[in-house]
Amino acid sequence: MKPRGRKPDPDVDARIKQAAVTLLVSKGPSFTMDEVASAAGVGRASVFRRYATKRDMLLDALTLAMDAQVPAVPDTGSLEGDLLVIVTETLAAWSSPEIAERTREIFGEAGRDPAVAEIIRTAMRDRMTRSWTIYDQAIARGELSAGTDLWLLSDMLVGLVVYRGLINVPQPDPAQMLKALMRGFTR
Repeated sequence: MKPRGRKPDPDVDARIKQAAVTLLVSKGPSFTMDEVASAAGVGRASVFRRYATKRDMLLDALTLAMDAQVPAVPDTGSLEGDLLVIVTETLAAWSSPEIAERTREIFGEAGRDPAVAEIIRTAMRDRMTRSWTIYDQAIARGELSAGTDLWLLSDMLVGLVVYRGLINVPQPDPAQMLKALMRGFTR
């Protein structure tokens, strides 16, 4: 006996996923499944065949969006130079009012939905782990001690920027932020 129905069309799958990511970035988590269908140029039923709920689609779109925003690992020849590139890129994301607003909305959603929080946590940790090479090189060059708490250093870099972005206060100058982090505030 032959299976009923058609095989899922990978092109339709890709268009639906792309439409969901695009709407997540442009509209935030408030997009609807009908909007996704319209943006993808498919019928409503095609979307519902792939996603039982809007939450399922949101989680998939968020995962795809977080994975797509992985910058290259810098290699300037110094820890301070590499970190300056990372801080500058992180700050640049918050300088776009639309991206900042979407990020605040998504972080707000993370406070309500543990699955959203897990996607964000995993993506941010994975991104930091992919950048670990800069720490390995800094340790090899003698710029960092082997016992440095690298998670704390990473969290301090990104945490300040995210905190300021979430409460919508001006971001620091990248060089000043890095100087304070690397050398502290004392004379």
